[in-house]
Amino acid sequence: MKIYHLLLASLTLSFPGYGVTTVVKDGDTLVGTFTIVADGDSLQVEEGGLVTGLAADAVAIGADNQTVINSGTIFMDGTGNFGIVGGAFENITVINNGLLSANTGLGDLGILIGAGSGHLLVNNGSILSDNLAVVSVNWTDGVIINNGQISSDGFDGIQCTSPSNIKIVNSGQVLAGARGIFVDSPTGSTRLTNTGSITVGGSDPGLSLVSAPGDSVVINSGRISAQGAGALGVSVGSSDNVVFTNSGIISSTSAGGFQLGAGSNNHFINSGIIQAPSAPAILIINATDPTLTLLRGSNIQGDVQFLINPLNLLNVETGLNLSLTRTNDAGFNNFGIEAPFILSGLTVGVIDPTGFTLQPDVVADLSDTILDSVYRHRLGCCTPCGSGAWVQGIGSYRKRSHADKHVGYDIFQGGFLIGYDNSICRGYLGLFAGASYVEAEVDHKTQKAHINSYVGGATYETCFCNNFVGLAITAGYIDWDNDRYVMNNLVAGGVETASADIDGFFLSPEITITRKIGSHSCQPVMSFTLRYAGFFPGNYSESGSQTNLSVSDRHINLLTTRLEAALPLSDICGKCCWSVEPYIGVYGRYQLSNGSIDGEFLGQDLSFSQPGPRNVAAFLSGIRGIQSFGCVNLSLNLEASFDSHSSARLLGEGGVNWNF
Repeated sequence: MKIYHLLLASLTLSFPGYGVTTVVKDGDTLVGTFTIVADGDSLQVEEGGLVTGLAADAVAIGADNQTVINSGTIFMDGTGNFGIVGGAFENITVINNGLLSANTGLGDLGILIGAGSGHLLVNNGSILSDNLAVVSVNWTDGVIINNGQISSDGFDGIQCTSPSNIKIVNSGQVLAGARGIFVDSPTGSTRLTNTGSITVGGSDPGLSLVSAPGDSVVINSGRISAQGAGALGVSVGSSDNVVFTNSGIISSTSAGGFQLGAGSNNHFINSGIIQAPSAPAILIINATDPTLTLLRGSNIQGDVQFLINPLNLLNVETGLNLSLTRTNDAGFNNFGIEAPFILSGLTVGVIDPTGFTLQPDVVADLSDTILDSVYRHRLGCCTPCGSGAWVQGIGSYRKRSHADKHVGYDIFQGGFLIGYDNSICRGYLGLFAGASYVEAEVDHKTQKAHINSYVGGATYETCFCNNFVGLAITAGYIDWDNDRYVMNNLVAGGVETASADIDGFFLSPEITITRKIGSHSCQPVMSFTLRYAGFFPGNYSESGSQTNLSVSDRHINLLTTRLEAALPLSDICGKCCWSVEPYIGVYGRYQLSNGSIDGEFLGQDLSFSQPGPRNVAAFLSGIRGIQSFGCVNLSLNLEASFDSHSSARLLGEGGVNWNF
């Protein structure tokens, strides 16, 4: 590598009306302190270029509106020197895409930019220092963005002293021996976003915000890890009106996860993980009117302490089963909890009621998939004649979206039926039996159910003139294994499972009346169905959680009315016949029981109403198909429906029967 002196070896470009740009090209080296002289001048170090300060600062900012872009290497080897240093100037831009190394000399610092407004510092490469890595002093309306790596052996990674309205974004990696990111902002607000990782190995916090007078916002969706003895994950002290939102991970191996110190009206919103097995996961000290909001997905592992003053407001979002225990006597002033909850001693228990919302949907889906296609001789173009045996697969999928008082969920079902029809009294009497498996899961891993159903039933169907009447009944036993996932801050991993067997009997009769509009074989067909479905579980009690719930008898009674119009199409070729029957319709489902849930929770009586829709109206569209090969018939029914409470369902049955 060739070494050139500063002003002789660098390539200098000048354009009328613009500042001077000094370019250090691949293979060039600048030795000593390079000072950017005039307003608007800039330094550009290309890949393969090197600027080294040796025993002095490498790059010095000398005026307003200057820019440093490093895609090569800026290197120091001295004592107490800077990679890039600037005084009290305006609108300084530093972009590091390469390597800025200040970790070989004793006490060398990475970048320090002094007082001024409109500064921008972007790191897409690596900034390595054995002292402070990135320092800003008295900035106004400045921005620091790290997309790469910032590493400091024994000091702060990013230090912002007395900024006013500073914005910090970290999507990269900050490794520090002291504080990962430190902001002391007595005169203005802070906007800090971490989507990357912050790791500290000393006794200082991973992220520290102090002296913020108001309206600061901190968002963590990445990872903040405090691995040193006595180190906090996050510390917010002496600040007012700070909103701190965590959807990522905050962990500490010793001193604690999140600490909120003196200040007023601060708000901590959590939907992520806070791990502090050896100290408080959440510690609020001498704060005035603090608010804690726990959203779905919250996982707190460790003690929760409110010292000196109580928590002004505890919010819990519906969709979070909660067992939150504080370890001191300072309590709660107010609760913002719409879900059923109990305060018992030092523990707040909250139940996500969505599991009760989905129960009528499970019962309705089981009834509908069984009864929608058990008739073998209804009006159509290609109706099998004679007695016969049949086997059929059934299945459905339902997605209900979130609403105000319940969370969204999915219900999957699959099963089979086998049956036999025999002619009797100018009609056909059929018997059938089968089983199905249902898996229901609430969004955000709040609850999961595994349901096995064993059913049997009978049908009678007859045709006269252009009319069809079908009577059917099915009954059986439902084996319902239910798991409710509870966030408990005092158990390892932060989550425990409250399990219950919600078993009971199932009954569903119906009548269907169909009329063909016309006398030909393929004419429009109108049909009406009146169907009841009931599920009758007994009392049950959960086990496995500190907040087990016991529920008294709960009956689910549903009445469904269904109106359908179909237009059959068919073709006959010898003994073979096929029929396709597209149809549309509407149905209404009405819950006859009052939907009240009565039981015991945390040793106290608890009564609440089933959230979610009790009565729904739906539009449906589907298609039936039959392919007959003499005595053997293949059948298929596919249907989609959309109801008035943001639920969509796909339902299907397919089978084969043999007539003789």
